[in-house]
Amino acid sequence: MSHAPPPVAPRRGWRTVLLAIAAVVLAGGMAAAVRPLVAPPPVAAPPPSPSPPPSPAAPLPPASELPPPEPEPTPAPEPETTVAPEPETDQPPVAPRLRPFTGLSTWIDIYDTDLTPQQQVARAASGGVELLFVQSARHKSPTDIQDPQRLAETIEHAHDAGLQVMVWYVPDFRRQARDLRRSQTAIAFTTPRGDRPDAFGLDIEIEDLPDPAERSRRLLALSRRLRRWVGPDYPMAAIVLPPLQLDLRPGWWPEFPFAELRAYYDVYIPMSYSSFRGTDAETTYRWNVGNVREMRSRASDPALPVHLAGGIADNFPEVGTFVRAVRDIDAIGGGLYDLHTTHPDAWPILRRLRARP
Repeated sequence: MSHAPPPVAPRRGWRTVLLAIAAVVLAGGMAAAVRPLVAPPPVAAPPPSPSPPPSPAAPLPPASELPPPEPEPTPAPEPETTVAPEPETDQPPVAPRLRPFTGLSTWIDIYDTDLTPQQQVARAASGGVELLFVQSARHKSPTDIQDPQRLAETIEHAHDAGLQVMVWYVPDFRRQARDLRRSQTAIAFTTPRGDRPDAFGLDIEIEDLPDPAERSRRLLALSRRLRRWVGPDYPMAAIVLPPLQLDLRPGWWPEFPFAELRAYYDVYIPMSYSSFRGTDAETTYRWNVGNVREMRSRASDPALPVHLAGGIADNFPEVGTFVRAVRDIDAIGGGLYDLHTTHPDAWPILRRLRARP
């Protein structure tokens, strides 16, 4: 520890007073210098201006005759369909382009007129149907849409009931401009309140054009033009002949282009009507499973999305076997042809094909 010298008492006098005054002034200045600064209160940022609402999609272009190779047709926008949020389940989400084909379906053709559209939709909805496949016209129809008012009512009632709607058309490949125009008209169809179909299906079965090779060429040309016109995201289905049926009748459509069509369609719907082969459980199962396996093989796509069309419904006792076949071949959905001929006892069994509980 160090020792400091003893303090010396200061002398009093005028110098002492001046020093004391200076010390007081100096201390006040230092206190002011070290006084902490107080930050001004923060200024609230102005709220962000709301983003402008998105512009509505442009309406689909009107149907037209076959376009020339150049320039390419302008792609049509995807239909503006309001989709209810999916319920929470353990199942993986469904891709938007597969949603109109996923689950339980039923069919309505242009000859099903003994019920009103409202009655048809009510029957389908009460049976658990999620997907309504409605025919818009065929090649022999007097107009591009067989019955516009009836189709509009069907679409609006179906949407009100929470059903998705696929419209389908049957071409004959003889008048190519007509087949393209009628397909486009079905896709672009808009109801009075603005509803549109959720998907389109091309029913490929008519053999009026005698040369199968030329028929295939025109089928692929029609499919290519449709896909270019409607754009890459619009859901489209190829409603195809079942391969086992083509094997039994090889002259119907030899070398059917299963693989080539894959570039244009999101899902295949084989018309796998096993009741024409037999109505027992074994025939029902083997025919439906065999058609899907063979079709995927010929399309060179083992994961090809398939929606199975079974029937014919008025002579179809093995509904449970059909449901088991749909599940065993990993189809994304299925249903019987058609709504008007499905027996009431079949609906509780078909409900097992629903995508949503």
